[in-house]
Amino acid sequence: MLQASRENLGQSPVADLLLRLLDAILDTSKRCPACVEVKHEVGGAGVAVARLADGSGIQEPAVLTELDLLGPLDVSAFGSAVRELDRERNVAVSDEDDALLRLLERRERNVGGEDVLPDGVARARVEEADALALTGRVERGEERLRLRVEDGARPACAHGRLGRKPGQVDLLERAEVVIAHERDGRDRLEHRPASVRTRPVPYEVAEEPDLVGALGLDRWQDRLERVEVRMDVGEDGDAHGGRTVAKAAAAGIVGAAWVVAGVVLWRTRVPAGLQLPHVDPASLFGADELDRIERYRRVSRALLAGSLVLEALVLVGFVLGARRAARRARRLGRGAVRTGVILGVTIAVAVWLVQLPLGAVGHWWALRYGLSHQGWGGWFGDAVTNLGIQVVVSALAVAAAVWLARRLGRRWGLAGAPLVVGAAVAFILIQPLVVQPLLNDFRPLRDRALAGRIEAIAAREGVDVGPPQVADASRRTTTANAYVAGIGPTRRVVFWDTILDGRFPEPELRFVAAHELAHVGRRHLWKGLGWFAIIAVPTVAAIAWVTNRRGGLADPALVPLALLVAFVAYVGTLPLQNAVSRRYEAEADWLALEATHDPSADIGLERRFVRTSLSQPDPPGWVTFWFGTHPTPAERIGMARAFETLTARGGS
Repeated sequence: MLQASRENLGQSPVADLLLRLLDAILDTSKRCPACVEVKHEVGGAGVAVARLADGSGIQEPAVLTELDLLGPLDVSAFGSAVRELDRERNVAVSDEDDALLRLLERRERNVGGEDVLPDGVARARVEEADALALTGRVERGEERLRLRVEDGARPACAHGRLGRKPGQVDLLERAEVVIAHERDGRDRLEHRPASVRTRPVPYEVAEEPDLVGALGLDRWQDRLERVEVRMDVGEDGDAHGGRTVAKAAAAGIVGAAWVVAGVVLWRTRVPAGLQLPHVDPASLFGADELDRIERYRRVSRALLAGSLVLEALVLVGFVLGARRAARRARRLGRGAVRTGVILGVTIAVAVWLVQLPLGAVGHWWALRYGLSHQGWGGWFGDAVTNLGIQVVVSALAVAAAVWLARRLGRRWGLAGAPLVVGAAVAFILIQPLVVQPLLNDFRPLRDRALAGRIEAIAAREGVDVGPPQVADASRRTTTANAYVAGIGPTRRVVFWDTILDGRFPEPELRFVAAHELAHVGRRHLWKGLGWFAIIAVPTVAAIAWVTNRRGGLADPALVPLALLVAFVAYVGTLPLQNAVSRRYEAEADWLALEATHDPSADIGLERRFVRTSLSQPDPPGWVTFWFGTHPTPAERIGMARAFETLTARGGS
């Protein structure tokens, strides 16, 4: 070995590796097996042991420990041996005959065992405690020898998880072997030159079994071959399992919260088990009326289904040609976010264009049946306005999604879901102030007597809402309606001016007002946002999952795929959305009946709605399932009759 000058071994010539003749190298494994101690650091990678690595399928031939120590000193032979053994430093899988072959070689060379040496392993060291003192042939008080691999040889990935490929080797830069407090010894005839060389081993080498240093015979080493040895991965051992358990627990908590929220939001004040009597539309409407309604609704349903099919086809087409479309979009907008926005806006415009002919047919059909008197110019202007709203919403949604994906990677959905819900809340809040004025003009209700009665109902029901508003819907349609818009400071009840044109008597208008105030009192808009969150969170998760499997939404070419997933989620959840809407509308009807105690006004209102809007009194079940946002007129009339019966019995 080198003297204690801490010289670098990495560039030393072979001659510098020779120990002086005065230095004693003893076979400690034979003379004092218990003196050889293998020390570990908790979480370390272990100690690589010559020959022992065969147990895990890796063999590292010992360097110069198998030199003939009994022959005369021959430097040239020593160098040849070094070069020969250097060529044998490849990692190999042990063969079944290796154990027998090594036993024969050791017997022939009279080599009984090999000391354990640190070999490129993180912070491992071997101590030979007072090995020379036990021989009795050296001076009293001989200092113990300590062979140590400095921390500079620690593999770069020892502190973290395994991040390298099997077989990758850490090169020992400036690795040193130091003998602490080396003292001059006496010349002994039996001493022969030996050498020590540090060299790297694969970082994935298996950890040696316990008490290996105490084994005195090589036959025990041979028995360790083909024995499975566990890898010591330190604190990272439970990392992946812990993450899996944490993810499963989080998914369980989210799923439970989802179910609990749905159960809570599903509750209404409609009496449980309320039985609605059957209502025959033929008893309320003439055959000609019903036939006319059926003809109109048959075409309108076909147009609605066709628009959904066309939208799906456009999205599929953009998904198939996404790469080409993304390349073209990059020419106009530099950067992933701008490219994604261009794609999203292009898709919105394409969907609008393919649906425009169907919209024109629908407008012509409404004109034919007297449900509209709007000119074609006004109709097209409204269509362009709706397109502008869609473009703005699409651009904002796509920009936010792509930006989050580029900032947060695969976990962008964790921030995207609450962002979508927050955007929905903001949209409901500003809709009465920003969106609706684009389509209609609003004014306060001029009939002060009716407004006073509506305010009295609101006070009686404990509802705080501003003065009723009137929208100029008559410029485009003859149908009648009323609704609640806004939340918080923007909340208000709106009547279409078509419902105030004299066709509906005042009792029916009071019932309409009580119905809308019930929506406010029961916070149906807020509950609707809760249902939106229940649907939006898994929808965003599905979009993230699908796009992540193809590289992530940070790639704007996946924007069409994301929009297609969103469309499929929307259509797939239509039955749930409509069921929730019908349930809240039924609750509002029941509370309006309780507020007005006038079921006859409700029955008259529903009959008038059927005639003015050409609504089917009792449409097919599949129509209600997929497209019905309100209870059917027959069901609403049945509820009024059930309330009348219950009131007559003194149950309400």
